[in-house]
Amino acid sequence: MAKFIKFPITNGATLGSGTGTRSVLLDVSKIESVADAVAGAAFPGALSVVITLSEYVGLASALVAGADPVSGTAAAGTVGGRILTLLVGTNTGSDPADTTGTGAVAIADPAAITVAGNMPSQSVNRALTANPGGVSSQVQLAKDGAGLLADAQMYFVQATFSSSNTI
Repeated sequence: MAKFIKFPITNGATLGSGTGTRSVLLDVSKIESVADAVAGAAFPGALSVVITLSEYVGLASALVAGADPVSGTAAAGTVGGRILTLLVGTNTGSDPADTTGTGAVAIADPAAITVAGNMPSQSVNRALTANPGGVSSQVQLAKDGAGLLADAQMYFVQATFSSSNTI
């Protein structure tokens, strides 16, 4: 198993925006769980991969709004976990925030995946066990739909680190 796992983020945003094309490296020993997430309020795209890290962080009360049903906040010093959410798309030129000033380009959502082994979480799991003794292993996503030649290639198009006390 490699020591690091690399997630290539491919989109049309400018590098100066902090959301542009880049690689995100994670220490594999810090990965606690990997799961797929479908569209919903917490996940704006059709498909995301949520990676929970084993490192815990202290959260300020403003970061955990809604934790207490009366006040809507948690006590300062609450402990939470780190989460990496990787949004999956099928276009490499997406720029929903229009960081280039040439107009927003929406993320193309992948078609429903019908082969369990093609789910993005499975690509992450394969990369976690690849390259024994190596330094890094890169995640390569499969094609959407049934994974056929005519189906679209999936890419990681956005990466967001966050903290949560619901872990």
